[in-house]
Amino acid sequence: MVVNWGIIGTGNIANAFASALKHAKEAQLVAVGSRSKQSAVKFGTTYGIPEEHCHPTYDDLFSDPKVHAVYICTPHPYHCELALMGAKAGKHLLVEKPMAMNEKEAVQIIDAAKDNNVFFMEGYMYRCHPQTKKLCEIISQGLIGDVKLIRANFSYNGTSYGPESRVWNNELGGGALLDIGGYPLSLARLVAGAARGLPFSNPDSLQAIGKLSSTNVDEWTIASLNFSNNEIGAQLFTGIFADSDCTAEVIGSAGTIRLTSPWRPDVPEMGKPTIVLTKPGEAPTTIEDYEPLGTSIFVFEAEEVSNAILAGQKECRFMTWEDSIGQVKAMDEWRRQIGLKYNAD
Repeated sequence: MVVNWGIIGTGNIANAFASALKHAKEAQLVAVGSRSKQSAVKFGTTYGIPEEHCHPTYDDLFSDPKVHAVYICTPHPYHCELALMGAKAGKHLLVEKPMAMNEKEAVQIIDAAKDNNVFFMEGYMYRCHPQTKKLCEIISQGLIGDVKLIRANFSYNGTSYGPESRVWNNELGGGALLDIGGYPLSLARLVAGAARGLPFSNPDSLQAIGKLSSTNVDEWTIASLNFSNNEIGAQLFTGIFADSDCTAEVIGSAGTIRLTSPWRPDVPEMGKPTIVLTKPGEAPTTIEDYEPLGTSIFVFEAEEVSNAILAGQKECRFMTWEDSIGQVKAMDEWRRQIGLKYNAD
């Protein structure tokens, strides 16, 4: 058995996921939905989708009986409406992060998945990658002792896209935090959980500062988080005004772990992916005893979701519904503190 996938959206991420489906086990791409027939056919031709399954509307894709699961990768503000449509149509759902603009929308999506008995996952694809699994294993084994501090950064030069780009448009959910800031935040929550033998942990408190652009999106923002009654701290940075360090570091009582490329270990332009373990008085050790990193990160995600669907599961073990609710609550608080608002609020 295989899961027949449809994709809503024809942008860069849609192309990355479509390419990954060519190599994923138990999964195949059978349909695409766009806002025009021309766009859908152009995308479908690239990936061998018959024209009758290249849909000019999203409704048509959700009505396609050949489609089992749908990957939604439109701009953020459209995620909620499309996810609700998909759930009501009985389609399993993988929704690109962030799954929703705020907690209210996120709850609506998960309630719809429950009511219609369909699978749902928020698409933090790095959570499915072997490197992330290895990080959690190292922490769970106590190789760096008690986790004390988590540092994580993600930024890029969004100015090169021009002022008309989605990332600078408030109405399209632009800004650093919603675009890429969720990665450092979700990693901090993941690591803080692993330190306690849990799948994730939510912060007890969050304090943030940031700079809003003239188009009312965040150019950059920094947050400090407190977990486990101040036993674990986190320092997070995200920005879209310049290329910068995109790494993660976990400091423990007996050592430090550094990930040189935590978010897209499959993209050479983001640096060679390594996990470096450093202990006091010892030379740094590069940990390499995990699955090779050359495979597209979306292959791991597609296979994980497809396997869960075929097994009759409704959640992904690496990003559960409860985890996503904790994530959006923290994102909402971060936005509140820097004064970042969207129409959905």
